[in-house]
Amino acid sequence: MFIRSSILCFFTLSIANVAYSGDRPNILIILADDLGYSDLGFQGGEIETPNIDRLADGGLTFTQFYNCARCGPTRASIMTGLYSHQVGVYELEPVEPGNNIFLSELLSKNGYATYMSGKWHLGNTPERLPHARGFDHSYAYEGCCGDYWEPPLYILESPEINPITYADGEFHATDATSDYAVRFLQHHESQEGDSPFFLYLAYQAPHAPIQAPLHLIDKYVSRYEQGWDKIREARWNAMKERGLFANYDSVPPFSDSPAWHDEHAVPTEIRKWTSLSKVEKADQARRMATFAAMVDQMDQGIGRTIAQLESMGELENTLVFFLSDNGANYEGGPNGRDGPLKGKALANMGQPGTKHHEGSPWAAVGNTPFRLYKHFNHEGGIHTPLIAHWPNGIERKGETESQRGHVIDFMATIADLMDIEYPKKYGSNTLLPMEGTSLIPAFEGEAIEDRALFFEHEANRALFSGRYKLVSKNFTSTDGQTHHDWELYDIEKDPLEQNDIASQDYNKVIELAREWHRWATRTDAIVGYEKWMLKLQHYWQTGSRDYLNDAF
Repeated sequence: MFIRSSILCFFTLSIANVAYSGDRPNILIILADDLGYSDLGFQGGEIETPNIDRLADGGLTFTQFYNCARCGPTRASIMTGLYSHQVGVYELEPVEPGNNIFLSELLSKNGYATYMSGKWHLGNTPERLPHARGFDHSYAYEGCCGDYWEPPLYILESPEINPITYADGEFHATDATSDYAVRFLQHHESQEGDSPFFLYLAYQAPHAPIQAPLHLIDKYVSRYEQGWDKIREARWNAMKERGLFANYDSVPPFSDSPAWHDEHAVPTEIRKWTSLSKVEKADQARRMATFAAMVDQMDQGIGRTIAQLESMGELENTLVFFLSDNGANYEGGPNGRDGPLKGKALANMGQPGTKHHEGSPWAAVGNTPFRLYKHFNHEGGIHTPLIAHWPNGIERKGETESQRGHVIDFMATIADLMDIEYPKKYGSNTLLPMEGTSLIPAFEGEAIEDRALFFEHEANRALFSGRYKLVSKNFTSTDGQTHHDWELYDIEKDPLEQNDIASQDYNKVIELAREWHRWATRTDAIVGYEKWMLKLQHYWQTGSRDYLNDAF
């Protein structure tokens, strides 16, 4: 029996350990970092992702699933079932303990063995680390965007599992993240076989710095020598063949490239590939090849994880979720921050000692066909495909689901599925109720609970309500003026945000803007908005970029 209205099902019971029911599935959440909407093979991309594609082919893909526009806030919402602002995560702050319970804690107290491998990014003080938040075993990188070739950044918290040793030059964080996921599953099979498990497999890939094994980079270079215009068109055509975006005749123009952390500057237009010099083309082709190699490498690790589940006889009864924490990342700007490279520097791209970015043109390709990027609340920043794969529990194999979902829904969905009573208290702390709703009805081809969804990050704002989306961005437009104006879209007719109808329906703008402000006040999102606006005001008045520090 499933709990259909998760927000209303808020019980007064405390959490107690319960006996394992054989009907309960294992849970595996796989999270990529800075992966664009169209980068995967099954989404129309040319990067080789057979293992992720396999999950999509055998599972249910949500085509309107949303994240929080950035890594830290998305991770906070996945773990807590709350909007990130409610737990103190406005930009990249650690989760504040007290008013929340992590998914790992809820499952651990209900009979699950819990494992975490990869990027944590939810706090690095003792009370905020994975082991303190319900994970029995973890191999975690505590920070944001470390060097993939540096093993000391990752910390193993598992008294029963010996560290994996790597010879000099063999360590790569993506492979290590996969290796420990497999090692944890092997431990579970041998030591915890009578219990279900929860594995949180959180890759840093393909977040910058773009670093990957040389042979994988070399495999992709020739594919990208044709340039981003042709690659984007090919991805668009592949999506059209799948029946996506049928009401558009052609792919919309590239988004401009906003100035990274310089919101007072005018955005830069993405250049035509044919306008680049030979040196620039070589740099950009290898830059995207390195990014593609990172995705390929991650997919191979996912394949090893799936193979381990199969060898255990557990794949059929494991609910696997796959998603990205936000859209592709423009932060490197048009030249990937340090391009164009040539000679030895170009040949060495992605190897130990390097720190490069993908760059905004290829990020715009990754977000095909959506507008803008990571950080922003337009579709390119917050729209991610979600795969739900569970052979024993989801009959809709290879199908798509167009109902809207959000990362706050993981807690409600899993609590619903396990018939776990969500508590009002955890320890001595009073908990906030879940903000999400269960996606289980969609697994069964039924309607999920209708609700509005809200967003705020760095003063970028958005709201979905029925057929409408209200959204604003925080940066200067090409006319040289700074606009924080609300834009309004009929998102059912115009999912690519091409026809702003705000001037045609001002009353709807006012109605939804008031709804956003009520939500922002209730959830403390208004704090994040005001904090960022103060930073911008400081920059505009002084020209100093110390506003990047958390001084306000």
